[in-house]
Amino acid sequence: MTPSRPVRPTESPPSSKLRLGAYAAVGVLALGIFGAGSFDAPFVDEYAYISQAYYTDVLLSGDRDDRVWLDFPAYDLVPLPKYAIGLALLVAGEPRPGPEAARSWYRDTSSRFGPPRMLTVARIPSILLGAAGCLALAALGAAAFDLRVGVAAGLLLALNPLYALHAHRAMSEAPCEAFLLIALALALGAWRRAVAGKAGWAMFALLAGSGVAIGLSVLAKFNGLLALMTLASWVLIAWGIAAIRRTAWLWYALGSSLAAAVAVAVFLMLNPYMTARPTSPLNEDARRIADQGAWERFRFLIDHRRTMSASQQVAFPHNALTRLGDRARVVAAQGFGRFGPFGPRKSDSTRRYDLAQDWGAFVWLPLGLAGLGYALFFGRKQLQDGSPPTSWAIAAWAVIALAVVTLYLPMAWDRYQLPIQAPFALLAASAVFGVWDGLRLLVGSRKELGAW
Repeated sequence: MTPSRPVRPTESPPSSKLRLGAYAAVGVLALGIFGAGSFDAPFVDEYAYISQAYYTDVLLSGDRDDRVWLDFPAYDLVPLPKYAIGLALLVAGEPRPGPEAARSWYRDTSSRFGPPRMLTVARIPSILLGAAGCLALAALGAAAFDLRVGVAAGLLLALNPLYALHAHRAMSEAPCEAFLLIALALALGAWRRAVAGKAGWAMFALLAGSGVAIGLSVLAKFNGLLALMTLASWVLIAWGIAAIRRTAWLWYALGSSLAAAVAVAVFLMLNPYMTARPTSPLNEDARRIADQGAWERFRFLIDHRRTMSASQQVAFPHNALTRLGDRARVVAAQGFGRFGPFGPRKSDSTRRYDLAQDWGAFVWLPLGLAGLGYALFFGRKQLQDGSPPTSWAIAAWAVIALAVVTLYLPMAWDRYQLPIQAPFALLAASAVFGVWDGLRLLVGSRKELGAW
C-alpha cells in the first residue's frame, strides 16, 4: 500500500554507523572548542583545586584515617575535581603541591603553583568530561526524541558560552554536569524499558550505573542531587501513566532506590572525610568532626555551603540575590541571555542587567518555553502510539532544574546557572525540529491535495 504522506527520515531508525558518526562529530567538536580554551588566563579558584591535588596521593595510599581528611580543605572543596587534577598531574609526571600550598592559597588567593604547564595539565579532566557531557546530552535527546534532536542539543551545549567556559577550567562544574548528564542518560534508558514493560536485569544494571554517576556528580558538586530529584519525578510520571501496568512503576521505583543507594555508597567510599577517625593529635575543629557520624558530617557540609553563600552575599553585595523576584529576573535575563547560546564568550558580572549581553534572552527563553510545550505535546503522542513518553521525562528534568536554580540562586554569578543550560538546549532543539517536521507535513499534505 502506498503511504498517504511522505515518511519522515526519523521514522526509519538510523543505522549504527550513522549514530556512531554523529556522536563522534559531537565529541570531536566539543573537544576542539574546550581544548582551545585551555590556554585562557587562569581563574582564581582553579589554583584552589590544584593546591589540594595532594588528596589524590592520600586516597591512593589507602589511608582513610589520615588526619588531612579532617583539615579545612577536605570539606571546603569537593573531592572529585581534586582527585581528577591529581591523577592528571600524576600521569603527566608533574609534582602535586602539598598541604602548605593549600594553606598558602587560603592566605592569599592570588597564589600560583608550578609552571604554566601545570595549569594546562590540570584542565585536561574538565575538557574530557565536558565533551563526555555533550555526548551524554546527545544520547538523552536521541532516546527522548530522535537522533537529530540529540545531536543538535549536544552541539548547542558545546557552543554554549557558559558550559564551554567551565569545560576548560580546573574546577568542579564540568565534572558535576558531565556525570549528572551521564546518570540521566542511563536512567532514561532504564525508564524506557520499565514503562515498555521490559523491566529486568538490564534495567537494574542501567540504574546501578546511573547511581555510580550520581555519586560522582555529587562528589564534584551538590548540584548532582538534581539527578536524584529527577529520578524521583520519573517514578511519579511512571505511576501516573494509566496505560502501563503498576508493576512497571514498582520495578522502576525499586531500581531508583537502588540507584540512590549506590550513589550514597560511591559518595562514602570516595570521600573519606565522611568516615575518617584519625588517632593522631587533632585540633579543636578536627576533633569535633571526628566525634560526628556520617549523617552529621553531611549536614555540616550543607551548612558550610550555606555559610559560604551567606558570606559571599556580604562580601559582594552588588551580586547578592536575597529576594525571589530578583532571582527570577536574573535567571530570565542572564540564564537565558548572556549564558545562553547567543551570549558573549566572556561576560561581565558587574552589570546585573545589560542588553548588550542579555539580548539573547528574547530569543532563547521563548524557544526554551516552546520546547517545554512541545515536549508535553510529543509525550502525549508517544503515549497514544504505545511508546514510553520519554519527552515528558525531559520536561520534568528541565522544570526541576529551573525551579531549583531560581529558588536557590544566592549570587548573580555564572556558575550557579549552569544546571539549566543542558535541559533547555535539548528542549529548544526539539522545538526547532518539531516545527520543521510540522511544516514538512503541511507542505506534503498540500501537495497531495493539489494532486487530487
